[in-house]
Amino acid sequence: EALAKLRNTWKENNVTTIAMDFEGEYNLHIYGEHLCLIQIFDRTTFYLIDPFEVSVPELKRFLEDESLEKIMFDCASDAALVRKNHAITLKRVYDLRIAAKQLGMDGGLSKVLDHYLPERTRRTSGSKKKHQQTNWLLRPLSQEQIRYALEDVEHLFSLKALIVADLKKRGLKEKTQALMERAGLPKGPDRPAWTKYPAYRHLSKEERILLKHYYLAREHVARRRNVPAVRIMDKKLVLKMARAKPRSRAEFEGYTQRNDLLTALLEAHAKAMKEIASLA
Repeated sequence: EALAKLRNTWKENNVTTIAMDFEGEYNLHIYGEHLCLIQIFDRTTFYLIDPFEVSVPELKRFLEDESLEKIMFDCASDAALVRKNHAITLKRVYDLRIAAKQLGMDGGLSKVLDHYLPERTRRTSGSKKKHQQTNWLLRPLSQEQIRYALEDVEHLFSLKALIVADLKKRGLKEKTQALMERAGLPKGPDRPAWTKYPAYRHLSKEERILLKHYYLAREHVARRRNVPAVRIMDKKLVLKMARAKPRSRAEFEGYTQRNDLLTALLEAHAKAMKEIASLA
């Protein structure tokens, strides 16, 4: 595979550090979360890796390679994506967001770059949000997408050097390096999506069970149709339904007129009631 050959080339040339970033699809155009692009800079050459053309075992060997340092900025969501989808743990990451926070700096990559490299060349125009919401599943990628993807890794080597110099001045270099041991790891166990509602801790046991089953019903329909779940039903409405505890088909029809979702919700409700009854 091309990725395996590239890794061998790096080893032959004693390349031990790369700058890396991901682009993904996060329930905007189709169902679910998908790794769509890996962009890399090794100080001399830019690379775009299409993860759909790379086997999972090879992707795992690359991302878990502890002999290769990967400079990233805020790797948490990228790490979660490959962990959940491919059972891959990002290893040997130097996360510049973690480092910048040790210096009292918060905010995204653009803000940190503006502080350290205000005169840098910009390849793209428009907001980061605009580019993040583009469809990274499409092939071929547009020139604008490619420019944006490469811009995200172009300055990471320079940025790391400047941040590490500041850390050294403040006596924080070793402490920050120690934090990198957990950069690609989750802060805690991965929680089911329905437990992440801010209101979840205020729900009764019964409401939590209903929410779980209604949420899974929405996911089931969205997955089957391969559309973002929000197009099936807004997540706020799922919570509202769990609190209202509808009983009949007519009551469920007050929340949706989609026959496939109605059927799924009624089946989910029956499962939820069995689970609730088992607690009595």
